[in-house]
Amino acid sequence: MLAIYISMLETEQERTKMTELYEANKNTCLHVALNILKSQDLAEDAVHNAFVEVIKNKDRYFQLSGRDFRSLIVVIVKNKSIDIIRKRKKISETPIDDMEYQLDSMEMPIEMQIINKEEYENLIRELSQLNEIDKQILVMKYVLDMSYKEIANSLGVLEKNVDMRIYRAKLKYRKRFGKKEESDGKSVI
Repeated sequence: MLAIYISMLETEQERTKMTELYEANKNTCLHVALNILKSQDLAEDAVHNAFVEVIKNKDRYFQLSGRDFRSLIVVIVKNKSIDIIRKRKKISETPIDDMEYQLDSMEMPIEMQIINKEEYENLIRELSQLNEIDKQILVMKYVLDMSYKEIANSLGVLEKNVDMRIYRAKLKYRKRFGKKEESDGKSVI
């Protein structure tokens, strides 16, 4: 793949910089994409799309330090992976339990990672009490940041139905959350 990226660049300095960035980050990017997409081919597509994005905006990205670039390319790969998921519309077929919580250790101390993981596990436990459609809609809205229109198109329902389902699912969750908090004196989130 490196040859493809290099052929898109004009100067030898740009080619050298791209080679360094690609070699230093390709494995991390592929690992991130594989965790999200669960497919080698799709993961390679996401990584490819991310590096093409870097080349399109090379003036901005080539100026970053190695660590800053790594943080940014990981975010770009995650976004490209999510774009692939959206395009394939597989989210409605994926159970919520199969979605993994991703923590980026470079961005957060280990103590916060542990707290966030516990919060995530508590949230999943509570969400498992909702029906599958409500879970999918909440994930699409709040995890994948899809619009009501995108959710409606993905599920084949009207936008106003999506709005009402989100309202009702949040209401159910709040009721369960309130009861759990009162019963054991601990906050779920």
